[in-house]
Amino acid sequence: MYRIQIVLILFSLQNFTGFSQEIKYYHTFETTDSEIRLTEWRVDFENKGEKYIIETVDNQNRVKELRLIDNGNLYDSDCYNVSIIRFEYKKDTIIQYNMESDTFYSVEIECGDPSKIVYILVNQNIKQSISYTYYDQILSGKYKLEADFRSYIENEKEKNINGNEGNANFILGYQFSSSRYYGCLPIRESFAFEEKEWYHYPYSENAAKSEFAIQNSKYLRNKNKND
Repeated sequence: MYRIQIVLILFSLQNFTGFSQEIKYYHTFETTDSEIRLTEWRVDFENKGEKYIIETVDNQNRVKELRLIDNGNLYDSDCYNVSIIRFEYKKDTIIQYNMESDTFYSVEIECGDPSKIVYILVNQNIKQSISYTYYDQILSGKYKLEADFRSYIENEKEKNINGNEGNANFILGYQFSSSRYYGCLPIRESFAFEEKEWYHYPYSENAAKSEFAIQNSKYLRNKNKND
């Protein structure tokens, strides 16, 4: 009886102290008129400065949340309207939620992003991506809408009921994550990073050297498979 109690206590302590514990990493960034550029990965908390990303990782080395902070507040931009990116994991599926705040999702109007992106995986490759936009937030009465604009939003909502088929080559929110999906980056099998030099250079302080740079993730993924 005592042995069973001891085992249960040890198991509980393991869950409390380490096994189920989340990890937080801090990355610094700078901004231009059109982009967010990471300046350094995984800095010490004391060196994170005013603009930084809080990356929350679960005990399976999967990113759960990315929170962009500017001077103590959620990062706010006229163009990039995503301050929090959250991830949900199901069997062969990754769901990304783009949020302006803890309660308000991004809405794909003008330069906005979709509220949710569903990535369907096959053998850790992206087979399909579907985007959804939560137009009900705009139609809820929080905003005063002109009749023509309300009609436009209602029409867009109707077209988006079943989502829109996308062509994402990788998990779009992962450019700000160092852990990603078990430490690797699912991509479309046909996608070649070396052919997209323009796409990945803004996302690392030194894309050629950093192990977390997005174009190196194909190497990390393959290495992860072989280990």
